[in-house]
Amino acid sequence: MPKITLNYESAHEFVDKNKDKGFFWDGFTIVKWSPSNNGFMQPNGLFRNNKWGYSNRYNLTSSGTWEISDKYANLI
Repeated sequence: MPKITLNYESAHEFVDKNKDKGFFWDGFTIVKWSPSNNGFMQPNGLFRNNKWGYSNRYNLTSSGTWEISDKYANLI
């Protein structure tokens, strides 16, 4: 799957700009959360804002960047 690489500044700008689309920080990990009633049954389920949903986590790489899915390219 193609990825987009974000450095420190661009990652913070990306998350700040897209909080309303479910992105937030968990330490140094970028998390994308999408509401779903079935989230409680899934390994990537996450309870947030009094709702269940799915989460995708984008961890900091050893090179100090984050690689997110290219499907979010239009959000940069």
